[in-house]
Amino acid sequence: MSINERMTALKPYLAGFVVGLIAAPAIAFGAGWVTTTRASTAAVESARIATLASVCSATATSLAAAGNMDLAKLKGYSNREQRDRLVEAAMAGIAVPSELLGRVTSGCSRTLA
Repeated sequence: MSINERMTALKPYLAGFVVGLIAAPAIAFGAGWVTTTRASTAAVESARIATLASVCSATATSLAAAGNMDLAKLKGYSNREQRDRLVEAAMAGIAVPSELLGRVTSGCSRTLA
């Protein structure tokens, strides 16, 4: 078998290899099969904030029940100060990293609003 015959026989395989090298990463990233470190870090941080905000909300709800406070009265913008005081009291017993404190407090307040 000569070199030309071998090259002719290998052309479809080489073309498939080259197309696969280009198409595989494009499809993988486009379909979300591959995540970047930044995306993973953001997802973990978002999950931490949501979890801590739900713990704060549950604590605030139990504090409101213990104080015979109606949570329905805390809804709306006009009752924001009372809601913020309740959230502050609920956050006192929760260990939250300082870089997440503002977002957790805001998330907790939003769940009560």
